[in-house]
Amino acid sequence: MAIFQGLFLLAVGLLILAIAFRSLSRGWIPFGSNGFKGSLEIRRQENPASFWAVIALYALLGCAVALYAALMLIGIAPPLPLRGGQGHVPC
Repeated sequence: MAIFQGLFLLAVGLLILAIAFRSLSRGWIPFGSNGFKGSLEIRRQENPASFWAVIALYALLGCAVALYAALMLIGIAPPLPLRGGQGHVPC
């Protein structure tokens, strides 16, 4: 299970980094949802401070997830618990 978690988290981290780097050339980045209107888009020309803050957030999050996944795959970091902890009460 740790191999699957590691590969999945590595893919998620690299995907987040790809979104951040693609947004640098496009000039806008998707950020969350905007209700029924689609996703919220932050544009570099309209709001540069928010754009760079979101780029930094995506880059930091992508690096953190990819690093944790890599450490999990080589056996340094523990896999994430999928079932509840010791206080888990089954329904």
